[in-house]
Amino acid sequence: LKPRHFSSVSAQVGCEGGARHILRGHVLSHMTNVYSPATPGLNEDSPLCARLARQPSSPNNDPEEFEFEPEPLTADLYGCSITSIIRDVRKVVLGEGRSGLRFAKVGITVGVLWLTIAMQIFLMVEFKRLVTKSSVHKIREMYSEYELWMYDRNTETTSNGFHRGIPGHFQIERFSDVPDNIDKEFICSIPFSQPYFFICILMVWTFTVVIDLREIFFYAELLLVRTDTVASVQEILEEREDHIVVLRGLTFPFKVLLTLLIFLPRLAIDLILLWLGCRWLTSTASFGDVLLNAIALEFVLLLKDLIYNATVPKRNQWETSTMLVPHKRKTKASWGSYLGSFAWLLVVCTWVILYILRFQQVLPDYRWDVHDACEDFIDTITRLTVE
Repeated sequence: LKPRHFSSVSAQVGCEGGARHILRGHVLSHMTNVYSPATPGLNEDSPLCARLARQPSSPNNDPEEFEFEPEPLTADLYGCSITSIIRDVRKVVLGEGRSGLRFAKVGITVGVLWLTIAMQIFLMVEFKRLVTKSSVHKIREMYSEYELWMYDRNTETTSNGFHRGIPGHFQIERFSDVPDNIDKEFICSIPFSQPYFFICILMVWTFTVVIDLREIFFYAELLLVRTDTVASVQEILEEREDHIVVLRGLTFPFKVLLTLLIFLPRLAIDLILLWLGCRWLTSTASFGDVLLNAIALEFVLLLKDLIYNATVPKRNQWETSTMLVPHKRKTKASWGSYLGSFAWLLVVCTWVILYILRFQQVLPDYRWDVHDACEDFIDTITRLTVE
């Protein structure tokens, strides 16, 4: 969010002084649609001075209160598709301009978005079929053999037919004499053997998905809740100078269309990616491959940015950047405005802990009995590698 509201303190200093005060304090973080890059400076005739002059000079005004001004949607396939649905469908309904061209534009833009979604779904299905499925099977079989040996066959059987040791029968000294059918290096490379490292990797992946989830929730609230519901398409946009348009409201059918075509599919993709990504990372029996797989998962998540920058015409990108959406709210210095978003830390930590302890099905009923047995082995392997 880019706050562009100026406190009355600046206005009281005087126009030129107030402008310098704002620039020095970095309060004006973005000047979209107020100044162009070629603006020579701020003087008494500048738009900034006019804005400052309009601010009330009451000493009771809170200088830490900001009013969020209209700003464009995110420059990616979702932002471009939302812009096209609003601008082009409106023009088609009103019969403005070349309706055939506008209809083709919105169809192709949304079509590319859904092609990207289909590609993400396809990649996730193939990851599960070609990579995750075999990895999960191998790690389950090897851990089952490990349990049989380390508990001297004092085991019970899980619902999917694999062995788990009975507490109280674990014999750590048997690890030095494991039979040939148990791969020591493989067992000691499963993510559960280094739980703190594994937790950090899952947290990094979850934070990557949370970035996208926060954007979904923000724009869903902004467009579906805080944006007024208007009666006709004529009331949707307000035109300003320099080809700028400001969103004033959305009809109910537009909100339904955005929900079905944009927000729900994007939310579903993110949640599925979060689940399958955690499962894939859990079944990766190599510490180096865990990091590489996390990067590959991020690549799938960011396909929307890659295809947007590679294929969307500059004209469409320009239309996305020149449609401004009002935030329709002010924010004051408060516990919520300063610290509210940090609640995502708690959400991420809670998800990772619950996934490892309750939700993961790669090694159900895991006994947490690999770390201690493998500690000396991993130290030996690391020392030999360094030497």
